[in-house]
Amino acid sequence: MSKISYYKWSEKSPLVKKSPPGITFPTFESNKVMIKIAVVALIMMTALIARTSEAGPRVIKNPYSDINWNQVKTYVANFHSHTVLSDGRAEPDELIYMHADAGYDILAITDHDNYYTHREGERDILQYYIHRDDNTRVPTSETTWPWTRWIQEHPSKIWVYQGRETSAFYPDLGERGMLAIRAAELTTHPHIVSLFTDCGWPDRGNQTGEERMECVEQSGGLAYWVHPTHYVPGGMWENRSIFDDGWEEAITYYGDHIIKFNSNPGFEMQLERSLELDIEMLDRMLMKYYPEHDIFVQGSDDTHATSVPDNTTLTLVLAEDLTENAVRHALENGHKFVGSRTDIYPQFNEIIVDEMTSTITVDIDNYDRIRWIKNGKEYVTGTTLDYSGMANAVVRFEVDQGGVTFYSQGFYIQ
Repeated sequence: MSKISYYKWSEKSPLVKKSPPGITFPTFESNKVMIKIAVVALIMMTALIARTSEAGPRVIKNPYSDINWNQVKTYVANFHSHTVLSDGRAEPDELIYMHADAGYDILAITDHDNYYTHREGERDILQYYIHRDDNTRVPTSETTWPWTRWIQEHPSKIWVYQGRETSAFYPDLGERGMLAIRAAELTTHPHIVSLFTDCGWPDRGNQTGEERMECVEQSGGLAYWVHPTHYVPGGMWENRSIFDDGWEEAITYYGDHIIKFNSNPGFEMQLERSLELDIEMLDRMLMKYYPEHDIFVQGSDDTHATSVPDNTTLTLVLAEDLTENAVRHALENGHKFVGSRTDIYPQFNEIIVDEMTSTITVDIDNYDRIRWIKNGKEYVTGTTLDYSGMANAVVRFEVDQGGVTFYSQGFYIQ
């Protein structure tokens, strides 16, 4: 058994040490030197940190900071679509197959929760097309779920929360399989799309934003304000334009709900429908709320047709796999880009924030040009942004590729 060395205090020597033969311990003088070196190093490090913090601004919010870039993949998604079970023109199976054939990996069928609908399956489109003013049918709050009511393919995995199915993975749809998300459009104005829930009401127009969001939150789902610059608080877009006095009221209404409910991380952009308005909504919302609260956007085309149009709005989701947990994590944390359907999508390899050089760099393939937007105004072009002269700024970037544009989430620089 080895001996245990110990220290013994003495009047002659401040520190007397006994040790096993052959082992040399540092003397008290050498200990003092080491302590001095450590203290000097600590002082220098503290001074360096202080100088660094005083030297310039810092990126306080980077929604892409926790992405594992070696594992993440890019998935094409549509989170807002309709069938003949509400006011769409496609049968449910037709909608599913046309998105699978168009290269989509994620799809949410969001039929209105209180339109006049039936659930008997496939029907003749011309005979059963349902218009919003058709009051001859009994309204329902039922979601268009499960997909196995209309297609022969079966899921290999079904996710369940509190006894309710929330999503499913269909390996035989598309090249990489398809994640089906249970969803609905909660149609009291302004509209909300709920994801991963069965929320809905048969009576139209009687639910407040709080009531709808509380259902989504209690069901463990997520919700986004859809076409926010069309159906503005206070009335439908046909009779109350956001160009008038609707901006501040709409931004405050949407923003206050986003702050109040964790399940409501943001709103939708529809580029082919309201490009300039939605971009202005994005910048206004970010500048007002983003310093204190996360606000993210996603893109959808509000499909009502029997085909997927070219250049239609979609979301590129950065997730490690096509599972509910991975996709939810991406939606909740802003790991996504809003853009349009195209032949070749930008490939985001990494987004690098370098505090030493005060730069944000986008490592990207398949792009034509990158524009950086600061507080709603174009600031500079290129893959790298130098933010050393900024303070209290919200920045984002836009990627042009093949005639379409992709929009990032925001960064906050303090």
